[in-house]
Amino acid sequence: MNQLITLRTFNSLYDLEMAKTYLESFGIECFTQDEIINRTYVPNVTGGAKLQVREEQFEESVTHLIEGGYLKQEDIDLEPSPEFKFIDKLLSKFRK
Repeated sequence: MNQLITLRTFNSLYDLEMAKTYLESFGIECFTQDEIINRTYVPNVTGGAKLQVREEQFEESVTHLIEGGYLKQEDIDLEPSPEFKFIDKLLSKFRK
């Protein structure tokens, strides 16, 4: 039940922090993934920094992000591309 779901991937860490702060203002606990590697000299190696929330807060988070202009309805796609799956699988070996 405490599974994290990626809401959106950001190329800009500034935009990531803005959306994260916006959701936290509604009491939604947010997590980020891959933001450190995107701060180094290798931006977008992982496809960008990810904003994540707990599974039970996903729908509420999506609603807030759409209302706040951080997300469009057509951007919501929970099935990652095959390329992203491959890169994520490769990077998961380094995250251990």
